Amino acid sequence: MERAVAGSADAVAEMITLGTDLMFRYLVDRDDLSASAALVLNRINREGPMRLTALAEAEGASQSGMTQLVQRMERQGLLERWSDPDDGRASLVMLGEAGRKFWDARGDVLRQRVAALLAGVSGDDQVALWLAAQVVVRVLGEMREIAGTRAGVVADIGG
Repeated sequence: MERAVAGSADAVAEMITLGTDLMFRYLVDRDDLSASAALVLNRINREGPMRLTALAEAEGASQSGMTQLVQRMERQGLLERWSDPDDGRASLVMLGEAGRKFWDARGDVLRQRVAALLAGVSGDDQVALWLAAQVVVRVLGEMREIAGTRAGVVADIGG
C-alpha cells in the first residue's frame, strides 16, 4: 500500500475548498437555478436517466422533496419523465431539451469566466495550472467514483 505524502489531505482539501469558493462565488450564475436544481441537472447530465427514487437517494433528498423539485423542473422544461423500459410502472427522469441547452450555456459562461480570470495570471503560471489540471481532473474523477461507490461509507468517515 502506498503511503500518502505528509499533509496531502490538507493540501487537497485546501485546493478543493478554494476551487469550490471560486466556482460558487465568481464563476456560476446563482440567480438562474437553485443549488439543488443545479446538482440534479449535473448528476443527470453526467450519469444519464435515473429513476426518481435513485435520484433522491443519490442527492441525499427525501423522495417527496425530490418529486417536488423534479415537477418544478419539468414545468420549466429542464427535465422530462419517461416510462422506464425495464419497468412500465416506474419512470425515468432525464434532461429535457431546455435542460440540455441550459447546461451547455452554463458551461460556456463558466469557460468564458475562467478564461477572463486566466488572462490576469502569468504565462508560466497558466502553463503550470494547465499541467496540474491534467492530473487533478483525473484524480478528482477517481475520487468522485470512490465517493459514489461508497456513498454511505464516505458519509461516516471521520465520525
